[in-house]
Amino acid sequence: MATTAILTMCAPLTAGQAVALVLLRDGFSERSITQRTGIPADTLYTLAAAHRISAPHGTVEGHRCHESVGTEPCDRCSLAEGRDQARQRARHRKSLNSLPRALRRQATGRRRATR
Repeated sequence: MATTAILTMCAPLTAGQAVALVLLRDGFSERSITQRTGIPADTLYTLAAAHRISAPHGTVEGHRCHESVGTEPCDRCSLAEGRDQARQRARHRKSLNSLPRALRRQATGRRRATR
């Protein structure tokens, strides 16, 4: 009875939203889903929570599905999120190291110790 009440409260899905939920369930990345359907990430996870659809466990998208539902992420999803954050930090460091020294100091707020 409660399940039918929840489903009747959900607004009908557009074709793009339905495709986005199927792609999320099938394991596509958030970026790929947004590029294919035009559904932004915040809307995607809200829709997924409302329709009780989740991404595969052990993925960053799975971690975000846990967050949108308000549950504690499982160990595999937490590890995937940690790896993703580490990759982003590494990309950021790499892009900063390619800057000239004056701009790098400005971007990081660090100065060399004077001798």
